[in-house]
Amino acid sequence: MGVTEWVLLAVGVLAVLGWWLWVQASRVDRLHRTVLRSRATLEAQLFRRATAATELAASGVLDPAESVIVTDVALRATDATSDVLVPDGLEGPTDSLDEGGGADGVTTSRAAPGVAGRVRTTPDRGLLESELSRTLRAVLGTGAERAELAEDPHAADVLSQLQQAWYRLQVARRFHNAHVEQVRKARSRWAVRTFRLAGRAPLPDPFDMDDALPRE
Repeated sequence: MGVTEWVLLAVGVLAVLGWWLWVQASRVDRLHRTVLRSRATLEAQLFRRATAATELAASGVLDPAESVIVTDVALRATDATSDVLVPDGLEGPTDSLDEGGGADGVTTSRAAPGVAGRVRTTPDRGLLESELSRTLRAVLGTGAERAELAEDPHAADVLSQLQQAWYRLQVARRFHNAHVEQVRKARSRWAVRTFRLAGRAPLPDPFDMDDALPRE
């Protein structure tokens, strides 16, 4: 083979390699976007469950003390939907840097340079949602106790909405964490690491919480 043939061969190999790397980078990018979409779905299901819990507390089927407790936790979970669900940075930069965890599942964040003296507290969403799960399981009791509550037609409707929202939350979290695992697996491959095909995108984290349904 002459020089021209070797040059053409090298150009062809480089073109194929470049195309293959582009395909891999596009795949990683699609996986990142899938994680963000599934995270938005999970956020929506968390909000629906908190809303259903608030409606349960306001329905009158619980005793007053239980209603107050459920309302408090559910409203805190609802208010927290304005905060980042998973603080892995995948959803874009924030104006604060985490300084560490505080009491009651609250993370203290200091503002970015130039915004002196401003400190922001962000609740740990996993701990807060887990607290709501435990609170609901405690007040709803066993299947027999829930059946007794459901004798009231209005209560039956509220309990059904809560059950559906809770189940959909479980499914949404399972899908989100499965997508996160796919991204992590893809980014662990040598080509993605060697050629930095993920760019500067942070590695996504799963969302951990206690989402077990009430016992039967």
